[in-house]
Amino acid sequence: MKKIIALLTAICFISCQDKEIGTLLSGKITNLDAKSIKLEGLNFSKEINLNADGTFSDTLQLDYDGLYSLVLNDEKQRFIYLENGFQLNVENDASDFKKSFIFKGNGSDENNFMLKKTHIIDSVYGDLEDMENAKILFTLDEKTFIDKNESYKKVILAALEKEKLTNEHFVKYEKLDADYHVLRMYEQYPSYHGYFIDNREFKPSESFPLAKDDFSMDNENLFKFSFSYRNLCNGFFSKKMYDGPQSDKTPIEKGFAALKTIKSKLIQSELVKNMFYELNGTTPNLEAVYKEMLSYSIDKKYKEKLTEKFEIVKNLAKGLPSPSFDYENINGGKTSLESLKGKFVYIDVWATWCGPCIAEIPALKEVEKEYHGKNIEFVSISIDDKKDHEKWKKMLADKELKGIQLFADNNWESEFVKKYAIDGIPRFILIDTEGKIVNADAPRPSDAKLKELLKEVGL
Repeated sequence: MKKIIALLTAICFISCQDKEIGTLLSGKITNLDAKSIKLEGLNFSKEINLNADGTFSDTLQLDYDGLYSLVLNDEKQRFIYLENGFQLNVENDASDFKKSFIFKGNGSDENNFMLKKTHIIDSVYGDLEDMENAKILFTLDEKTFIDKNESYKKVILAALEKEKLTNEHFVKYEKLDADYHVLRMYEQYPSYHGYFIDNREFKPSESFPLAKDDFSMDNENLFKFSFSYRNLCNGFFSKKMYDGPQSDKTPIEKGFAALKTIKSKLIQSELVKNMFYELNGTTPNLEAVYKEMLSYSIDKKYKEKLTEKFEIVKNLAKGLPSPSFDYENINGGKTSLESLKGKFVYIDVWATWCGPCIAEIPALKEVEKEYHGKNIEFVSISIDDKKDHEKWKKMLADKELKGIQLFADNNWESEFVKKYAIDGIPRFILIDTEGKIVNADAPRPSDAKLKELLKEVGL
């Protein structure tokens, strides 16, 4: 009996000791005007302090083996692969962020392969961050596009074989990632191809290798490892919310129904983030929806963000006083919401860089023309950065935009934007003649429901 107890104690000690080992992440970042960097993961965030010379060292307690993002200045980021017990050294010149990574130590083989994978992706597809390269790729005909993706898979698998990596877990999931990378490209093809050939109704042939309707969003190990699989899961979840069969269910109801089919709490916690935008002043049973969204999350930061939004949007219900604005207008003066009292106000929150916003302009012009002379003002509030003020003025002239054109004082951080919890544009709002909210998330000009709403209020 004593021997059994001793053995169990030893096993427990070894297991606990393994968890306490952690992952040592060290290195040096040069030419970075910051005192820290970040490591972001699934339900994981850690700020790592830099010494004066750019060196750093931190022992991390990781919840999973897989992909993490190394983030500089909240904008430059790169996936790195980490496992419990790694002692990985990372060197980078922030002025040449993408090309200057050097990995050493335990875990360097895996991360050096990921560097090689990045080079292979660029060599096969071109730099997809460059819009011209993306256009060249996604305007290819179906057969050529398929051939290019199959070529990528052959090249990446050959490179993986050549490396002779000893980490069987890493090799297994890299092989799977090759399949899901190609599937992700296929899923992106219809919308990107349609966009670049200016045919939004484009549909690929029936033989085009899109994912099946029974695509599984419930492989937790793959979700931890593969960005492409994560991307596909998010895409399929959004499809279930918005593009599924027409029914009397709202996107929120369809989202919750999809979450219930997933066993992984981690994946549920990530996918529920896609529902964040649906929480607004028009959400039926707002508090119940908020609590159910909370129940699916294990991400402390997301819960805090969701709660912050709930506290704002519960004050945006129909009939409540609207938050106000007082912004610069195109004529050089200022226009406030109070100055428009006595008229209905239809507000368009937009920006010159926002494609969907610009796509609504023709429909907005038509609505403005139809309701000209009626008791309604059309107000467009730009949340462009101050440096793009002249760009805003030029677009107003080029597009011959009418209505009341305003420029917000602090882009996304403008008070009106924050008080309406606006986290995506375009955003449309209808306010009544007394300055009270009619609809905090009103239909777009291109949506027939807008005219129904205007008819309901007597316009």
